[in-house]
Amino acid sequence: MMETGRRGFFKQIFTAVAAVAATGATAAAPRRAEASVAGQIKGVCLYVPSLGKATDFVEMMNKNAPGSWTVHPLTGSLSEHYFTTRNLYEEARGSANTFVGVVDPATFAIVHEAIVDCGGSFHYTTYEDRNRVTFSAQL
Repeated sequence: MMETGRRGFFKQIFTAVAAVAATGATAAAPRRAEASVAGQIKGVCLYVPSLGKATDFVEMMNKNAPGSWTVHPLTGSLSEHYFTTRNLYEEARGSANTFVGVVDPATFAIVHEAIVDCGGSFHYTTYEDRNRVTFSAQL
């Protein structure tokens, strides 16, 4: 029940940030709101291809948080997940402003360690069901 509240909270945050960004950009120079919102997010999205709903999450991110997204499937062994996540997180720190993902719990343990080992932390972690964890890491 608490996870649903968090999800709603972050959805409201995304909406509020998009509205503020659109309003601020419109006040400076009149133009369509979609153009100003679309350029706000430069994001990285990780996912495990074997999760049935992972593609839905990626589509939702593109729809609800328009911007420039790079999507990276985590394939291979768990140790490969660690090094892939670590490299992507370090690269994202200099070039992106959003780092999210949808993974299984075992992969999340590895992703968590990789991000924490880089000095990172998380905005939120949501266990949507037994086999699916969504997260947003701070950059």
